[in-house]
Parts: sequence; structure tokens; C-alpha cells
Amino acid sequence: MDVKKLLYTFAAGALFGFGGNTAALEGYVTDSSGDAARDSAGECVTTEFWSPDDAIAECHPQLVQRDEVAAFEEPRRRTEMISLEADTTFDFDEATLTEEGKAELDEIAERAQDAQDPRIRIVGYTDQIGPESYNQELSERRARAVEEYLVERGVSPEMIQTAARGESDPVVSCEGMQGDALIECLRPNRRSEVEFSAFEVVEEEPQQEQDLQQEQDL
Repeated sequence: MDVKKLLYTFAAGALFGFGGNTAALEGYVTDSSGDAARDSAGECVTTEFWSPDDAIAECHPQLVQRDEVAAFEEPRRRTEMISLEADTTFDFDEATLTEEGKAELDEIAERAQDAQDPRIRIVGYTDQIGPESYNQELSERRARAVEEYLVERGVSPEMIQTAARGESDPVVSCEGMQGDALIECLRPNRRSEVEFSAFEVVEEEPQQEQDLQQEQDL
């Protein structure tokens, strides 16, 4: 405690008739036994240098409880699905990453390196044009290409899982279409999906703010 704080504490103690023992309770005026002194209303007497960080349970239990909850709050795993269009991520009918595709994966790699216990699951898909076996093999090569690039960018291979679904799970069907129109329509099916998850501490909104938000949503 600096000299200014010490002089103020002694002055406050003299005003309220308490001692000046402040070694144990930073920010509080203490009585002769070393406990926090109280005024006529039963409230703890604090110095002008008191802050919420100085709070003790005997005087400000609500502040201490809030800090304890924040200190012991366990992080939660948050999952995000990122869809990479094959037409912009890979060269046509190839498993070679484009510069645009690399840029998107660079962002994922950077997030993984900064995250707590990150997990990445990569699933490759194609459209239904062409032999099914060929499409399955192409989706496998594309999923591996994404994995290999992320590893090159510093992501541990132990954090990554890959899968290939070929023509399975189409986003669109495009029934009755042919030629270039069909190829363009099926574009959303040609994709690699990256499921990114990591632990993060989720700060709970104060109850008053939650109640206000609920009222606004009504």
C-alpha cells in the first residue's frame, strides 16, 4: 500500500473510531481486531481506493460470488461448419487447390493455432455427373488435399479427420436439367465441408440483459 492510501486509511479510521490495521483487508477500514469496520448502518467502511477487486465475502458477497463463478466456469466446445465450394477451392476436375482455396484454408489454420483443443473434420463431396466410383475417388483426393495443406500451415495431423462421401448428401438435385445449366445448378454439391470445433469460455449475459432481450424479441 502506498503512503497516500495509508494516510487516508488512518484518517478514515479516526473519523469512524476504528483502528488503522489495513494489512489484511486492502481497500477496507479495519477495527482493532483486524476485521472490516462497519458504520452505523452496518455497512463495511471502505477507503476511496477501494475497488471491486478488493471485495471480501463478509462485505460484498455478490461481487465475490461473481468472481468465483467466472474463475471456475468451464469452457464449452463450439462447433462451426465451413463449406468450401469445389469450383473456387480446386481446379476443375482436379484435387489441386486454387489460390482462393488456399486463402480460405489459411484462415482456418490460423484459427486452429490460436484455439484451445481444436478439432477439424473434412468431408469431400462431388456432384453426380460421371461414374460414381470416379466421383468417390475424387472426393477422397480433395479431402486429403485440404488435410495436407492444413498440416503444411502448422495444424497438427492429430487434430484432423477426413472422410469422402462422393455423390452422397447432395444439396440440390436439379432434376430435368442438362448440359451447362445442369453443371451450374449442381455447383453447391461440389464442395468440401470443414467442421471446426474448439473450446472457448462463453460469457453469460447478466440476467437483467437476458430479460431485456427477451422483451425486445416479443
